[in-house]
Amino acid sequence: MAQEREVSIMVRVMTIRDGTHGISLAMPNKLIGEWTDSGAGSLTVTEEMGVQILSLDGSQRYLLSMPGTPLRVEKVSDTEATIVVML
Repeated sequence: MAQEREVSIMVRVMTIRDGTHGISLAMPNKLIGEWTDSGAGSLTVTEEMGVQILSLDGSQRYLLSMPGTPLRVEKVSDTEATIVVML
């Protein structure tokens, strides 16, 4: 059986690689994915260690949870959070 390890995943509301406003998911040295979303405004973390992406008016747009066992989540800024999971 493979050994479990901690993995950090950064979630950002930002300008993505194609120059549009959107959402980016990345590990420290690897882009996981990104998508365009002009309506995304900010993010917040949940008690269940997920990340809510909020629209420009503050309503929930997405609720992100990661695979594995969540260990901790940190809101770095209004547009960035880091989730650490055990995979």
